[in-house]
Amino acid sequence: GLIGAWFCKPFSLLKSAIDTGASLECGDLSPHSKEAPVSIALFSRENGLQNQATISPVAMLSYALMSVWTDLLSTAVHAPSPHNVQPWRVRILNETEADLFIDSSRTLPKEDPTGSFIILTMGMFIEALRVLATQSGFGLEHTTYHEPSWYSVEILKTRQHTFLPFARLRLTRESTEVSSLDPALFLKRRTSRISLKPDPVPTTVIENLKSLATDWGQRFEVNTNRDSIERILQKNTVALFEDLNNPDYHDEIVEWFRFTDKTSETTRDGLDYRCMNASRSAFWLSARLPQLLKLPVASSILAKVYRSQLGIVPTIGTLSGEFWAPESAFKTGSFLMQFWLTTAKHNLYIHPYGNLVTNENASAWLSDETGVPDIWLIFKIGYSDEPPQSYRRSVEEILLA
Repeated sequence: GLIGAWFCKPFSLLKSAIDTGASLECGDLSPHSKEAPVSIALFSRENGLQNQATISPVAMLSYALMSVWTDLLSTAVHAPSPHNVQPWRVRILNETEADLFIDSSRTLPKEDPTGSFIILTMGMFIEALRVLATQSGFGLEHTTYHEPSWYSVEILKTRQHTFLPFARLRLTRESTEVSSLDPALFLKRRTSRISLKPDPVPTTVIENLKSLATDWGQRFEVNTNRDSIERILQKNTVALFEDLNNPDYHDEIVEWFRFTDKTSETTRDGLDYRCMNASRSAFWLSARLPQLLKLPVASSILAKVYRSQLGIVPTIGTLSGEFWAPESAFKTGSFLMQFWLTTAKHNLYIHPYGNLVTNENASAWLSDETGVPDIWLIFKIGYSDEPPQSYRRSVEEILLA
């Protein structure tokens, strides 16, 4: 549905009919004027006539076209974002145009000082809309309001809550492009923090993902060496524990921790304990008492607990290439959306280990360990049972009047 402020009575009737399965009956339309109002009556199968209003055919068409945007957005909101911050806001201008904004309260200036990961996320969101538009028979064009580097500076210096205009989006009526990515993949795609199954990723699938990366000027590699994987997982734990004791990192990430079902269902964002494959008590301790992670005995015990939560990790994947410059990050966002949806298409799940690339010491170590330079994303990849689905904010919540 459209943003609440736009719901005049006739539009509410249309939406109610769709939501409840009721029927709509329209009065006669004058053949002499396309502006002549149509009488609309909403009938419930159980209760009979419920409400009645009038709407012009032009407004009726406008509503239908606006609904294209809201339909696209209702699926696009399932695009991934760091810590599930969901930084996008949208203002629908008309049936073919909308403005996309960055919500400054949903950025990570302390963890992401270059702004690269938020800019990457905006690239993923636009690519998600483009894929979905194509499936609906539309094309999607965009024009950014500023160069990506402008946002990396603005995000850091912004102190008050604001919406940074990011791009003008335009739907085109005809599209010759055909996407092989089913919209259902947006819901199927999830981060899996639960144990993977021991089954290896088929060589044909690996080659397919490598080819996709190459087409976008990126590099995808896999590591199945058990000893190397354990060293990587251990280093990730060290980097995580170190970062949680960095006040800037700690204070920023903990704002996104969701410890209870009520909080998760209310905010519909952030790191939901259900999806973290951790008990609420362990999740709470890591947030409120991070100093425990520096004590030798406690650190050793908690490291073992964390490793057990990771479960079986038969394969580690890496993506490398141009990324850290804001302009590169934006383009890479389109690629990552395609890559992640393609893994879902092959029934694969991934779980990124962000600390291994954002922690400087860990990043340098990782390059030596893998022999792969310029890694910007490292993750476990494989098959697993269906993991919990993280919440997303509704279309009404991301729309701006």
